[in-house]
Amino acid sequence: MTPKLPRPSRAEEMALFRHSVVGDLLARDLSRGELQDELKARAARRYRPPGAQASRPFHWKTFQTWYYAARDGIDGLAPVSRARGHALALDEDQRELLLEMRREHRSVATELILAEAVRNGAIPKEGVSEATLRRLYRDHDLGRDSQNRAARRERRRWQADRPCAIWHADVCHVWLRNADGKPCKAYVHGILDDHSRYVAALEGREAEREVDLLSVLCGALLRFPAPDVFYVDNGSCYRGEVLLLALDRLQIRLVHAKPYDPQARGKMERFWRTMRGRCTDHLPVGATLHDLNAALLAFLDADYHRRPHAGLLGKKPIQVFQGGIGALPSPRTAADLAQALEVTVTVKVRGDCTVSIEGRSFEISGRHLVGKRLDVVVDPFTHAPLRASYQGAAVPIGPCDPVANGRRSRPADSVPNGSSAPFDPIAALLAAARKGVDGE
Repeated sequence: MTPKLPRPSRAEEMALFRHSVVGDLLARDLSRGELQDELKARAARRYRPPGAQASRPFHWKTFQTWYYAARDGIDGLAPVSRARGHALALDEDQRELLLEMRREHRSVATELILAEAVRNGAIPKEGVSEATLRRLYRDHDLGRDSQNRAARRERRRWQADRPCAIWHADVCHVWLRNADGKPCKAYVHGILDDHSRYVAALEGREAEREVDLLSVLCGALLRFPAPDVFYVDNGSCYRGEVLLLALDRLQIRLVHAKPYDPQARGKMERFWRTMRGRCTDHLPVGATLHDLNAALLAFLDADYHRRPHAGLLGKKPIQVFQGGIGALPSPRTAADLAQALEVTVTVKVRGDCTVSIEGRSFEISGRHLVGKRLDVVVDPFTHAPLRASYQGAAVPIGPCDPVANGRRSRPADSVPNGSSAPFDPIAALLAAARKGVDGE
């Protein structure tokens, strides 16, 4: 059986057709003016290109173009598509920025978007015309009036009037590999300023607990002015009583987005997409939680905060944020946060002069308090008691050491203070503030 020869492509067929029209002229020694006469004579006839239903004439200058292209080989006769796109004077990042600016500001005129992008240095002056930019938007179905706008739920664009007016908070799940090479999940806690899109905090943690959120939030409050509103979703870490109590003491209003409405959290979701595409999706295999946090810090400092942002009409987040916080109050001190995070619980004294807090035993002084209920102020990070009282009177409290108690001949008159909780930088800072030590 004779094997079938491959058929030439459409471009190859057209190149062969064009060569058949002018190719013989390449082998001839033509005198001055003879080439033009030959081409005009051939232009008087009709030709049928490959795939055409009927013959058609060609201009002699078209044949002239084919003739000079054929001198470089038959590949030079292949047709080239004229559909090259728009705004080709700009690079891919600049075109994508202009498209994102239109997606973020569908009701803004094209000339205003172009003027803001040029004014903020996102694209060069006279790099693209308004007409070209309109054609670019039309090709991507990004006109000022979207045809399917009426079919969607009506939404209104909103934005805070200054930095630190509204902070968004959310958690993004990122997959890593542990020391054994097995996949493990990390939880990236992020806090985003609404007005400037500046990220006040971004940290990977091993869990999505309320205590992890509090630690990340405290780190941001120690660095930047406190927000008026803390805008979050309905996750369990944002529903805790400690968070609600602490924000109330700090005069920060906690607002939860409507359930099952991800569009209401669009700014935060858009940041997660940027973070994945420019940072976490490129982590090497075997990256640890430490590697993740190092990559996140580098991403914010060297890339995200210093790139023109479409939602800011080409301005940079760090530029908008730093330009607006000069007149705001100073960040909260560690002492302020330590006081705001104190939680009071009521516990009953057992017969051996101990109380149970979060499954851990602590002992007090005073047999007369057996069976009584004490008010104990607890550190939410370490769950260690800070102080205890009964009817307003202070009661010494400390960790219970059954082994040491077994060596004593009689009950101790005083109880040592301290805790064996694992180290946490924010918790240690707040503990130092409670003792009046400068934690800076």
